[in-house]
Amino acid sequence: MRTIAANANLPLTSAKTVGDIVSHRFSPTFFENDYVKLILPFLQEADAGAACVLDDNDRLSGLLTERAILRHIFACSSDKLINSKNVRKYIEDMRVSDVMIRKPETLDDTMPIEEAAATMLRRGYRFMPVVSRTDREKVVGIVGERELAIHLQQLLQEAKKSEQAHKSLFWQMLREPYGSGYALEGA
Repeated sequence: MRTIAANANLPLTSAKTVGDIVSHRFSPTFFENDYVKLILPFLQEADAGAACVLDDNDRLSGLLTERAILRHIFACSSDKLINSKNVRKYIEDMRVSDVMIRKPETLDDTMPIEEAAATMLRRGYRFMPVVSRTDREKVVGIVGERELAIHLQQLLQEAKKSEQAHKSLFWQMLREPYGSGYALEGA
């Protein structure tokens, strides 16, 4: 397992792109030959529902999600070709390459949060890898739909505050002696 370093110096509220979001924290990554049973505790400890999978050259090769792992386990337990006595052994021998989503769609690190959220919603993804705009196989991190929703809410609140400040400034400017002297509704 490797982690992608975070830049903890940036304030959380300044996030405008998905790259800003993932640069604030560590993102666990795994390799195709890692055993799933060994990485599950890392995912749980990191409170991560997904992780990027890297090849031997540290390039993005897949996406590992809790849902993909569970689907694979359920498929094994109901597979008529696997003896029920061997399911546990099969699960213990399971590697990341057995359950990962190969060649996942990605988001550029410079993509605005609003656009990333729209992409994930349109595609129906809960998680997406974030890659460098200049090198589409270089992983920057991973982002989830809940994270994007939190940041969208913050952006909306900032926009509302800004709009209120502009309205207040506008009404102040229309008052005497600086304004035009006309009585406006709502003043």
